[in-house]
Amino acid sequence: MARRASHSFADLETFEARRRSVHDDAGFLSLYAEVCRLFRRPEDYGEAARAIGESLAREGVAYAEIYVSPAILSRMALDGETCLEAIDEAFRARPGGCDCRILLDVVRQWGPESADRVLDLHERNTLPSVVGFGMGGDEKAVPAAAFAGVYMRARALGLKTSVHAGEWTGPDSLEQALDVLRPDRVDHGIAAASDARLAERLADERTTLCVAPTGNVATGAVKSFEEHPLPRLIEAGVRVALCADDPLLFATTTANEYRVARERLGLGALELRRLAENTWRAAFCSKSQREAGIASLAAWSP
Repeated sequence: MARRASHSFADLETFEARRRSVHDDAGFLSLYAEVCRLFRRPEDYGEAARAIGESLAREGVAYAEIYVSPAILSRMALDGETCLEAIDEAFRARPGGCDCRILLDVVRQWGPESADRVLDLHERNTLPSVVGFGMGGDEKAVPAAAFAGVYMRARALGLKTSVHAGEWTGPDSLEQALDVLRPDRVDHGIAAASDARLAERLADERTTLCVAPTGNVATGAVKSFEEHPLPRLIEAGVRVALCADDPLLFATTTANEYRVARERLGLGALELRRLAENTWRAAFCSKSQREAGIASLAAWSP
């Protein structure tokens, strides 16, 4: 794609140098925007969707939920409906054997009006691969409360919900997201480790945090793996799952996150298995698929 766009990222060393230069949330969001501009047509999204599924299948992932941002498509003057259809078609073919599903992503800094337009698109053309709705972007830009109505609408449309919160901000931001958005799960949420009361709430409510250690360190949300709060969250009884967040931009994979948890964070086999089980429990899949996924872990050696 970079070659077709005549972009400097066609040179892998140039891309790697830019990736390694990311040390904070602003640097990550800038690189993310640059990569998004490489996509020029719906076929690019279909190609990327197939490649993602095949890559996940090679590392042994059976089921995955992938964020797709229709609002970004519109900003690049692409037809969001056609691009989503290309992704949906690729995912329904189960590339490599991995069952990939779409999470509709909204960009926090573009406000609730932009988020509502994403749901408008979903209502006009409900695709089989779409299972959920979430919000990413700059979590410091707009308060979660501004999106309360959007999340209520998403639930009314039958979508499961998630939200990026408590990575680059403190526990207050995460707590507001829990109070007003009522998400089924949270992306990151690591700020809860600094607030015992909030961690207790998460544990009591069994809200899963999808934590991505490599991404947290890469963006400076956590200074080092040795300081990562994942072990403390587990000790507090919080239900935690591991995810790769953005594998391309963080040079990681789901399997690598388990290696990091074992080798850098000191988690044992029992804890790693529990993380894998939590991933299935938090997935927006069918009950039968969830039960089969958890049962399959009996033969898995973390």
